[in-house]
Amino acid sequence: MDRRPLIVVGSAVALLASAFAVRRLLSNPCVQKRLGMTVKPELCDEAVDLASEDSFPASDPPSFTATTAGLAL
Repeated sequence: MDRRPLIVVGSAVALLASAFAVRRLLSNPCVQKRLGMTVKPELCDEAVDLASEDSFPASDPPSFTATTAGLAL
């Protein structure tokens, strides 16, 4: 059995998938900013601000409640 057609089809599918992944990656404003492409800077910062707001309760330190030990009877 000749495997050349399977290799050609597999290579074409891999090339198509990698092209799709690169295209998807380059549509991200933060990646565009790192690569020096022209992008509105507030688009990347907006995602960071939103993530920071979403994690707000988890970033608060626990409150300190002073307790006193009572006498055990």
